[in-house]
Amino acid sequence: MPVLTQRSGYWFAEQFRVTTEGTTPVKLMDITPGTVIERVIVRCETPGTGAANLTVGDEDDADGLILAGDHTAAAGTVYGDAPTELGVYLRDATEKAGYRKNYAAVKALRAVLSAAGTTQGTWQVMVFGHRFDFG
Repeated sequence: MPVLTQRSGYWFAEQFRVTTEGTTPVKLMDITPGTVIERVIVRCETPGTGAANLTVGDEDDADGLILAGDHTAAAGTVYGDAPTELGVYLRDATEKAGYRKNYAAVKALRAVLSAAGTTQGTWQVMVFGHRFDFG
């Protein structure tokens, strides 16, 4: 079987510094087809106030990457460094296995709070993965 084409793939590491906007999702980046997200880490830079949790996911599953992290956590608190903090895209709680999220369609990577009426917090969201050129 001959090789018909060769496409490039490359690793990426993106970091976003965001402030929370209540229950309005904050779009971090567009995810293009051929993107595989390997890991997401969220670090609290400045805690917010009010009872709310921060999640990271896409429009199909708001906490698919990072489950609820306490919005009022102390500065320096990290979410995504323990398996139980990972959403279903990155971990299966039954099998206790690690996964990756492979995107076949354009999606928006988003962070969102679970409740309104909170003061803004500042978060650093780090996304690691790779992309393939399907052009």
